[in-house]
Amino acid sequence: MILIPENYIHKYATTFWSNTTLPEPVCGIYANKPGVYGRVSVMQGAVSYQAFSAADAPTPDSETRIEAGAFLATAPSQFQRIAPLTEDTYFMIDFFADPEVKLQGFGLKKVLNAERGVE
Repeated sequence: MILIPENYIHKYATTFWSNTTLPEPVCGIYANKPGVYGRVSVMQGAVSYQAFSAADAPTPDSETRIEAGAFLATAPSQFQRIAPLTEDTYFMIDFFADPEVKLQGFGLKKVLNAERGVE
Protein backbone atom coordinates (compact mmCIF):
# COMPACT_ATOMS: atom_id res chain seq x y z
CA MET A 1 0.00 0.00 0.00
CA ILE A 2 1.35 3.42 -0.99
CA LEU A 3 1.12 6.18 1.61
CA ILE A 4 1.27 9.88 0.76
CA PRO A 5 3.80 11.59 3.08
CA GLU A 6 2.12 13.57 5.88
CA ASN A 7 3.88 16.83 4.99
CA TYR A 8 2.69 16.71 1.35
CA ILE A 9 -0.23 18.94 0.45
CA HIS A 10 -3.04 18.77 -2.06
CA LYS A 11 -1.80 20.67 -5.11
CA TYR A 12 -4.59 20.16 -7.64
CA ALA A 13 -7.34 17.87 -8.85
CA THR A 14 -8.54 16.81 -12.26
CA THR A 15 -12.08 17.34 -13.38
CA PHE A 16 -14.44 14.40 -12.98
CA TRP A 17 -14.00 11.98 -15.87
CA SER A 18 -16.29 9.38 -17.43
CA ASN A 19 -15.84 6.82 -20.20
CA THR A 20 -16.45 9.55 -22.78
CA THR A 21 -14.42 12.38 -21.21
CA LEU A 22 -11.27 10.52 -20.11
CA PRO A 23 -8.26 12.30 -21.74
CA GLU A 24 -5.88 10.36 -23.96
CA PRO A 25 -2.81 10.66 -21.65
CA VAL A 26 -4.64 8.73 -18.92
CA CYS A 27 -5.76 6.01 -21.37
CA GLY A 28 -2.14 5.36 -22.32
CA ILE A 29 0.82 4.57 -20.08
CA TYR A 30 2.08 7.66 -18.25
CA ALA A 31 3.92 8.51 -15.02
CA ASN A 32 3.39 11.07 -12.27
CA LYS A 33 6.20 13.60 -11.99
CA PRO A 34 9.00 12.80 -9.51
CA GLY A 35 7.88 13.66 -5.98
CA VAL A 36 4.18 13.80 -6.93
CA TYR A 37 1.68 11.29 -5.54
CA GLY A 38 -1.72 10.69 -7.07
CA ARG A 39 -4.97 9.55 -5.50
CA VAL A 40 -7.51 7.96 -7.83
CA SER A 41 -11.04 8.31 -6.38
CA VAL A 42 -13.96 6.46 -7.97
CA MET A 43 -17.41 7.94 -7.41
CA GLN A 44 -19.39 5.59 -9.63
CA GLY A 45 -18.64 2.34 -11.46
CA ALA A 46 -15.10 0.96 -11.34
CA VAL A 47 -11.67 1.50 -12.88
CA SER A 48 -8.64 -0.69 -13.42
CA TYR A 49 -5.35 0.77 -12.19
CA GLN A 50 -2.38 -0.87 -13.91
CA ALA A 51 1.25 -0.36 -12.83
CA PHE A 52 4.07 -0.93 -15.35
CA SER A 53 7.86 -1.30 -14.99
CA ALA A 54 8.48 0.91 -18.05
CA ALA A 55 6.58 3.15 -20.47
CA ASP A 56 6.93 0.54 -23.22
CA ALA A 57 6.19 -2.55 -21.10
CA PRO A 58 3.82 -4.89 -22.97
CA THR A 59 1.94 -6.00 -19.86
CA PRO A 60 1.32 -4.50 -16.41
CA ASP A 61 3.26 -5.70 -13.35
CA SER A 62 0.10 -5.38 -11.29
CA GLU A 63 -3.55 -4.49 -11.71
CA THR A 64 -5.99 -3.24 -9.07
CA ARG A 65 -9.74 -2.82 -9.43
CA ILE A 66 -11.01 0.33 -7.70
CA GLU A 67 -14.75 0.29 -7.00
CA ALA A 68 -17.12 3.22 -6.37
CA GLY A 69 -16.48 4.79 -2.97
CA ALA A 70 -12.84 3.66 -2.87
CA PHE A 71 -9.52 5.27 -3.75
CA LEU A 72 -5.93 4.26 -4.44
CA ALA A 73 -2.73 6.25 -3.87
CA THR A 74 -0.19 6.14 -6.71
CA ALA A 75 3.58 6.52 -6.40
CA PRO A 76 5.75 9.23 -7.97
CA SER A 77 7.35 8.27 -11.30
CA GLN A 78 5.33 5.03 -11.46
CA PHE A 79 4.34 4.11 -15.01
CA GLN A 80 0.60 3.55 -14.94
CA ARG A 81 -2.65 3.37 -16.88
CA ILE A 82 -6.24 3.83 -15.73
CA ALA A 83 -9.06 2.13 -17.62
CA PRO A 84 -12.80 2.44 -16.94
CA LEU A 85 -14.40 -0.95 -16.30
CA THR A 86 -18.08 -0.03 -16.39
CA GLU A 87 -20.32 2.08 -18.63
CA ASP A 88 -21.19 4.41 -15.72
CA THR A 89 -17.61 5.00 -14.49
CA TYR A 90 -17.06 8.44 -12.93
CA PHE A 91 -13.75 9.29 -11.21
CA MET A 92 -11.07 11.91 -10.59
CA ILE A 93 -7.41 12.17 -9.57
CA ASP A 94 -5.98 14.39 -6.81
CA PHE A 95 -2.27 15.22 -6.77
CA PHE A 96 -0.13 15.78 -3.66
CA ALA A 97 3.43 17.10 -3.44
CA ASP A 98 5.90 18.79 -1.14
CA PRO A 99 4.70 22.34 -0.30
CA GLU A 100 7.71 23.80 -2.20
CA VAL A 101 6.85 22.07 -5.49
CA LYS A 102 4.94 24.11 -8.10
CA LEU A 103 2.73 22.11 -10.45
CA GLN A 104 0.58 22.71 -13.52
CA GLY A 105 -2.52 20.50 -13.61
CA PHE A 106 -2.99 18.75 -16.94
CA GLY A 107 -6.57 17.74 -16.10
CA LEU A 108 -7.57 21.37 -15.69
CA LYS A 109 -4.94 23.21 -17.74
CA LYS A 110 -4.44 25.32 -14.62
CA VAL A 111 -3.71 24.76 -10.97
CA LEU A 112 -6.08 25.43 -8.14
CA ASN A 113 -4.53 26.97 -5.06
CA ALA A 114 -2.39 30.11 -5.42
CA GLU A 115 -1.76 30.19 -1.68
CA ARG A 116 0.08 26.90 -1.90
CA GLY A 117 2.29 27.87 -4.80
CA VAL A 118 -0.22 27.10 -7.50
CA GLU A 119 -2.14 29.52 -9.72
